[in-house]
Amino acid sequence: MKIMLVRHGETFWNANGRIQGRSDIELSPTGIEQAKILAKFCPFEKVDAVYSSDLKRAKVTAEILAEKFGLSVELVPELREVSFGDWEGNNFKNLQETEPENVEKFFQRPDELRISNGETFAEMQARAMAGLKKIIAAHASDENSQIIVAAHGAVNRAILCSILEIPIRKMWVLSQFNTAVNILRVDDGFFTVDLINGTAHLERAQIVNRQSWS
Repeated sequence: MKIMLVRHGETFWNANGRIQGRSDIELSPTGIEQAKILAKFCPFEKVDAVYSSDLKRAKVTAEILAEKFGLSVELVPELREVSFGDWEGNNFKNLQETEPENVEKFFQRPDELRISNGETFAEMQARAMAGLKKIIAAHASDENSQIIVAAHGAVNRAILCSILEIPIRKMWVLSQFNTAVNILRVDDGFFTVDLINGTAHLERAQIVNRQSWS
């Protein structure tokens, strides 16, 4: 089984450096174009199913990909972005002034951070992996399935950390640009990672390629 784990396209808040988390923000025109370019240069020639977080930015990205293969999108709430609680809508420049210790934890020790009214990265990782395993179980009868899963920057990093056995405190060493492609293989329950943060489709089309956090 192969899984193409994709980060959503750019949103208006990505472009403005604002923290999204569970906030349900639309794709920007650039984000829609990024998703269309990924569909055009999709590394999978055949896709059996498309799954997505139920937040709009991931769902619309998934729908653009699914349209190419004549498929619908099945929503998986467990793949929602981490809840950033009271930080959502803010940016790190402002937070550096009001919560410098928590901003330092965010980058240096995310495993120790709990934002007010949010969730921890470990909690998010546990539910995201449960969602991914549910998807895998649904296709267990076909070992040749090829599946697209659209999610979020922190979610994808947490999934990769779990598979690669990297501590969650090191999650930011893994880049996840908008519409980044990660390819996972699953053989008898064992994972192999074939690609991380693939952005060749954007480079071919000379489309904006951003690094941001959610």
